[in-house]
Amino acid sequence: MRVLKQTWAVLAVLGWGSTSVAGNCLPPIVPLMPTDADDVRAYADLLRRDAETYFDDVEQYFRCQDEERREVFEQARKMSEDYARIFEILGNDN
Repeated sequence: MRVLKQTWAVLAVLGWGSTSVAGNCLPPIVPLMPTDADDVRAYADLLRRDAETYFDDVEQYFRCQDEERREVFEQARKMSEDYARIFEILGNDN
């Protein structure tokens, strides 16, 4: 029973650590794109830069999400192994 309590304590700590992984990918902020033709002409260079920066940030955001997905998938695989081990321990106790 002591081993089971220790295992749960370890899993709880690992679970808290995993929450720090999730949420690090913040979606980019959509830049303001004016609809008035005069504003578009006046700020064309700025609008181009904002749009290019936005699309770069979108690409970075998707890469970040892919990386987080890989990390969480690996954590879930490890957790599955740990959880199976709990059933093995419980099965041996009966």
